[in-house]
Amino acid sequence: KERQLEGLLHAVESRGGARTPCLLLPAKADSRLGQHWYPLPVLLCKVFRWPDLRHCSEVKRLCCCESYGKAHPELVCCNPHHLSRLCELESPPPPYSRYPMDFLKPT
Repeated sequence: KERQLEGLLHAVESRGGARTPCLLLPAKADSRLGQHWYPLPVLLCKVFRWPDLRHCSEVKRLCCCESYGKAHPELVCCNPHHLSRLCELESPPPPYSRYPMDFLKPT
């Protein structure tokens, strides 16, 4: 709908700087990019925010979104600024020892 397209335009142009409404679309909409299928909110995040986004597990819905906390809604919010990207560690954490003081004991 034209109203939803205007909302998407406002969200994208403001780059998350303005409070924008949810853009509720059917959850089962066909959303393909090339040969890959993505959930619609992830596809819009990939197009408008993070081109290197690979999977829906890399994003989390923000609490300002109307669909936050809903398990299986028929309509899903597709506002790319209602999702936040989860940070990845640049390197794996160091190995942990059950007895860290063992390293300090003289041999």
